[in-house]
Parts: sequence; structure tokens; C-alpha cells
Amino acid sequence: MSDLPKLLWHANSPLSPTGYGQQSGLFVPRLAEHYNIAASANYGQDGYPIKWNGVPILPGFSSDPGNISLPFHARHWFDGDPAGGLTVALMDVWPFDPGIARQLRLACWVPVDHQPAPPSVEQFFIRSGAVPIAMSRFGERMLGRLDPLYVPHGIDTTIYRPHPKKETRELVGLPEDAFLVGMVAANKGRPSRKGFSQAFQAFAEFQSRHENAFLYLHTTISPQYGEGEDLTALIEALGVPADSVLTSDQYRLMFNPHPSESMAQIYSTMDVLLNPAMGEGFGITPLEAQACGTPCIVTNFSAMTEVCGAGWKVGHTPYWTGLKSWQATANVPEIVQSLEAAYSLTDEQANDLSEKARKHALGYDIEGVLEQYMLPALKTAEARFAKQDPVSIAPRLKAAA
Repeated sequence: MSDLPKLLWHANSPLSPTGYGQQSGLFVPRLAEHYNIAASANYGQDGYPIKWNGVPILPGFSSDPGNISLPFHARHWFDGDPAGGLTVALMDVWPFDPGIARQLRLACWVPVDHQPAPPSVEQFFIRSGAVPIAMSRFGERMLGRLDPLYVPHGIDTTIYRPHPKKETRELVGLPEDAFLVGMVAANKGRPSRKGFSQAFQAFAEFQSRHENAFLYLHTTISPQYGEGEDLTALIEALGVPADSVLTSDQYRLMFNPHPSESMAQIYSTMDVLLNPAMGEGFGITPLEAQACGTPCIVTNFSAMTEVCGAGWKVGHTPYWTGLKSWQATANVPEIVQSLEAAYSLTDEQANDLSEKARKHALGYDIEGVLEQYMLPALKTAEARFAKQDPVSIAPRLKAAA
């Protein structure tokens, strides 16, 4: 038996290719050096438990954020007492039942991609007594009255690193003088949170001026998967030449996703990453791209403002969402201007911007994030719960008053 304190991690399985799955894959094995840890999967591991790198991965139920499975796993892992140790959940909290969450000593590493924080997010923390951990400084500000901790996402900058552009382009058969705009984004929901409509409108105008411009889409094209946008129809409607659009292998994307090493090569192939999202809880894609020396175009909103350290931040108009708060719709003319600015860079300017991008991303390297932010935040969360036994919601109510 391990003498380390027990910790239960609740998130996408570290074996799943999602953004949160990648964070589980980075943090869980490193936290295993400090805790006796098990991972409860709310996505990517259904039906039966497995062991991964020596860590138990406990299964969930399809479409259940944890309301059913998590209390059972906490009771099992903490020897019969669901509040017998710290549980960390990396997830949106609005689908989570605060009454069930109150059974646990729960810290939620939570995305906030609206301004202000949606009422359902604030109410969850007020009613559950869970400790909020913001994943961006933007989120920290939006949750300010709830006394949040702060832990950014991390990346492995030994894997996400620049590769010679000439070599990576030869792999995909791009012309040497091509200007490649890339999007790496989930095609999920309508309207798309990732801003496909705005991105494609801007690229259509930009490509009409520059025949050597290509758009690479690392996403599912059909709306059938994720109930997303029909990207083929959108491209045709905007008159974008079909031979200027490159797409990832759809079968591989869905059933055999590219490992991080391959994604680093893909990012290195791009001249600029286009990410005009309506909101990002963190925005790991722009950070991965920058770690590979690729600058970004992002909406100047939510976490994107801080995650983009090298590139262009475009203006926006407010957009009211079903969570009763505001996101942002990127300004298409400003995206076009940013594409033109990226296209116009001299070789020296492009190299300088690439070095700036890499330097910015190094500040989010997983080892530094673990030591500087994650481990101290978990200790603080444990100390907060130690002062209130059983867990009380009074501090949250006082903060929100």
C-alpha cells in the first residue's frame, strides 16, 4: 500500500484525444509521484476499469458528467467515505448536481469562457462548497468573488517544438511558396463556438487576393459527428476554391487520432493558426501552435487574450448564449487584416515572431505548471477543507453576498 495521500482525478480519460484528455494524460502520471491517485473518467472509458501507467482508470457512463459515477468512485477510492480525500474535477460544472458535489471534498478546475461567469457556474460553487480552480486569469477574474485558485493548462514543450517547415511541407506535398492557414478545432454544435463561419468568410476574401493561400482543417467536416457545422456546404457557399482547402484524414481523426508528435509537425507546417473562437476556457490549440513556433490569430476575448503571446488579436461583437451570459463573435474584416499582416511578414520578421511564440509557450511547460501552480493549489484546497469539517457552503455564500 502506498503511504502517499489519496487523490481522485475526475475528467476525460487520459487515453482520450480531447483537450481535457490530454491534460489528464500530462498531469495524472506526474501527480502519481505525489499522491496515490486514481482517475474517474467522465468520457473515454466506459464499462470497465483499466490500469494506465500504473494508475487505475475508473469507468463512467455515457453522457453522465459524474452525477452517477463519481460518488461511487469516491466512496470506493476513499475506503467508504466519499469525503475521505480530495477529488479534483476537470470539467464544466453547470451540468453537475451541486447536492451530489457536496458529498465530496471537491475542487473543480473549471473553464470560464463567458463574461461574466454564467449564473449556473456561480450557483454551482455557492451551493456545492466546491473549491474553484480557474484555468485562466480571465476565469480567475470572472470568479473573483468566489475566491478561486489559479492553475493554467500545461503542454509538453519537449514534444510540441518547432520542426523545419520545408521538411514538414514535403510530407504533405505543399508547394514551397504556399501560405498555409491552419485550424485545429472541434466541429461541435451550432453555431460553432470555434468560429468556422467567421474564419471561412475571412479566408475566402483573403484567398481571392492570394492564389498561393491554402486552408488546412484539422476537424471533422461532416455535421453528423458532434452535431456541428456542414463545413463543405459553408466552403461552397463562400466560393472558396476546393483545391485551396486541405482536410485531415477523417477516418484517422475519429478513430486513430494523431499523437502529439504528429501534431507538432502539423503545427510547424502552418504559417499561422486561425482560432477566432467565441470563447475559450483556456485554448490549448493556440498554445501548442506557439510552442511549435507558429503565431496565432485569435479573438481578443476570454482566455485567448492571455494565451496568445505572439500573433494577432481581433475585435468582436457580444453574443448572448444559452448560459445567460456573453461570448464574442470575431470581426471578419479584422481577421482578414490579420491574415494580410501574417502574409506580409519578411523572413526576418517571421523568424522573430516564431521565436516570440516559442518563448511565450515555454511559460506553460507542464513541469513548471505542476510545481508552480498545480501542487500548491491542491495543498491550498486541502487546507481549506481541513478548516471546515463537514464541508460548509458558508464561505461561498458570504463571498457571493
